[in-house]
Amino acid sequence: MAKANNSIGLCHIEHAVGETRAAIIYKKQVVEYYIRRWSSKNTPHAGDIFSGRVSSVDKGLMAAFIDLGQGPAGLLRFSMSPNAPQLNEGQMVRVKILRDAEPGKGPLVGYVELSKAPYIQVETSQSLEDSLLEKYPHVKFEDKPVNGISWAVEEENALKDGGFIYIEHTRAATMIDIDTAGGQKTKVSIAAAKEIARQVRLRGIGGLILIDFPNFRKKKDRADVWQTLSDCFANDPNAVKIAPFSRFDTVELTRSRSGATLAQILLGQDGEPTAETKALKGLRRLLKEGRIDGGAKLILELPQDAYDWLEAEHIEWKNGVIGKIGQRFTLKLGTNIDVYKDA
Repeated sequence: MAKANNSIGLCHIEHAVGETRAAIIYKKQVVEYYIRRWSSKNTPHAGDIFSGRVSSVDKGLMAAFIDLGQGPAGLLRFSMSPNAPQLNEGQMVRVKILRDAEPGKGPLVGYVELSKAPYIQVETSQSLEDSLLEKYPHVKFEDKPVNGISWAVEEENALKDGGFIYIEHTRAATMIDIDTAGGQKTKVSIAAAKEIARQVRLRGIGGLILIDFPNFRKKKDRADVWQTLSDCFANDPNAVKIAPFSRFDTVELTRSRSGATLAQILLGQDGEPTAETKALKGLRRLLKEGRIDGGAKLILELPQDAYDWLEAEHIEWKNGVIGKIGQRFTLKLGTNIDVYKDA
């Protein structure tokens, strides 16, 4: 399937303490979410320019690995950088980050030119807004709270007219199962196909995706569902390829990756929100209450892991909060995330 060229005109953006959150709006609906956390400020992001060192050249892969000074090495594919000269181990090169790193995988980089820098360094670093402008040149930003992100990592998703889709991430692929819940198979499957295309883009899912549809009796039903799936992915800005139905009524598709998914950012390996995710959620609630009541002294109560994460001061969150609502808050250990007035 050819890559679509959408005309995106609006992006809601929220500069919260600890992270910047963005929602791309298309036809009055959120179609993509983005999160850029303060804790990842030293992590290579799409659009950044680095002077790096060639750590190795793999002729079999037709690629070079570039040491960026932090995290996994960047992958430079020669097929994507036809202007690159023959590279040798130890050589300094200037590269542009094309795709963010993912857990266990380094970023994808493109060759810019040979570098005279004496050491590995970041030369230019893009904000989230800069990265989005590069992807959507005509987008306009509105400062608004970005809500709904936590729902975009739920495993179970109810369909409007009955039935469910279940999205599960594995190391090899993303598995999507459809439960008709007693509804008419074709009707539920068509609704599921539409929602799957929306959820895949919303969550930033890439790589191999396997969809398990109900068994169909008629070829026409199978064809209608496949065509719906194809039509709904037509507006996706990432490259999507969809295989025909298998004999077991499953569909495999691939979608080009654009970085870490929402689940990889927000959740741990156990599928639960990380300490950082819970801590930043608490800070957003604290700031919201602080704006509602401009004079009250507030207590932010957090569970142990989130409390410890803030106490460790991985980021300068205190200055961020003080800059927005002043020094009228206290951090307290509890069992849940809660904000209330200090008695």
